[in-house]
Amino acid sequence: MKEINKKLAEIKSTFGCGEPVYSKYRPVEIFCLFISRWKYQLTYGLYYKIKYFVQRRFRGYDDLDKWNAAWYIARKAIPVLKEMRDDFKGTSIKRHREDRFGNIEELSHEEIYHEDGFPVSLTEDEWRNILDEIIFAFQFTLDSDDFDGEFSEENYRKNYKKQRKGLKLFSIYYDNLWD
Repeated sequence: MKEINKKLAEIKSTFGCGEPVYSKYRPVEIFCLFISRWKYQLTYGLYYKIKYFVQRRFRGYDDLDKWNAAWYIARKAIPVLKEMRDDFKGTSIKRHREDRFGNIEELSHEEIYHEDGFPVSLTEDEWRNILDEIIFAFQFTLDSDDFDGEFSEENYRKNYKKQRKGLKLFSIYYDNLWD
């Protein structure tokens, strides 16, 4: 056993994995580490913070938002859709139907309007449910982009299908998202 430990110590030392070496100048090393950490914050970090601030002021978004546009759109849309769901003044025209498998089909112009020329409106509960599905789709976009979140494969597939449904409803009712 001693021979094995000796051999392991020899292998560790060849790869620089031996015992840690502590300097007698430990306070100086801590100070240098502190300075090097703040050096980035005061040079490049400050430069990028100012750059992104100026971009947001002039363009309304910065390069980080452009890097992941789906996340940016979802983050901006969720509060608006929640407010619309909680306090809406009217509903939308029914523009879709769901088949028995849960697939969404967009209605044609002739199917939307009756013979009398008036369209079929959604009830308040139906409109709230549609807005809830759209909100879920955007929230799932944010949650699935978070690397800390754990998803089981089965749960992810089910939610992914529900997200696709919400995004399809968003594309169908995009013109009706006004109050």
